[in-house]
This record gives sequence, C-alpha cells and structure tokens, in this order.
Amino acid sequence: MISGTDEDIDGTPLTNEQVNTVRFSVDGSNYVIDLSEDNATRFLELLAPNVETAQPTPAAGKSHAWATGKARRSNSRRIREWAQSQSIAVSDRGTVPKDIVQAYYEAHAS
Repeated sequence: MISGTDEDIDGTPLTNEQVNTVRFSVDGSNYVIDLSEDNATRFLELLAPNVETAQPTPAAGKSHAWATGKARRSNSRRIREWAQSQSIAVSDRGTVPKDIVQAYYEAHAS
C-alpha cells in the first residue's frame, strides 16, 4: 500500500512524492495545506501579487524559513523548469534566486 494523503482542495489521493505542503500565515494564524503540484502552483500564483507588495516581518530563529521559504520550495521544481525553458541559468539544486522566482510569478500572473 502506498502511503500518502488526500489533496486538500479537490480530495484527489496523493502519494508522499506528489504532496506539496504549503504553510502560510494570515492575521497571526498559521495554516498548512497539502496540495497537488498544479494546485500548489495556482495557490502560490494567487498569493504572488500580495506577497510582492507585503512587508516582511522580522523572524525569530527558524520561523522565517517556515513563513517564507516553505511555500516557495514546494514550487521550486516548476520554477526551475520554467527558467530553463526561458534559457535562464539556474542550478538544479539549492535555493532558486529571488529574481528568478519573481520573474516566474510575473510571467504567470493573470
């Protein structure tokens, strides 16, 4: 039996490899949602204009990575593939540079 979870938006069963866990905070409450790659991309694209204009808050300890990095990391493979298709140099591992992430979201804004 393959362990996994159900996608939180549409209920589709996902294997552990297919789950994109997105963590976010709104009005002081922290949330976590398990999404397919497509729904994670849609979710992050909807948030992108707000994230780009928002003021980051100072982070204490490792909470900064939880609040900002986790959501982007879940989408890094798609951003890397897009960058490579645009002939933008990006490494296969590590953090995707902010300018590439921003360019990705700008290219995919509706």
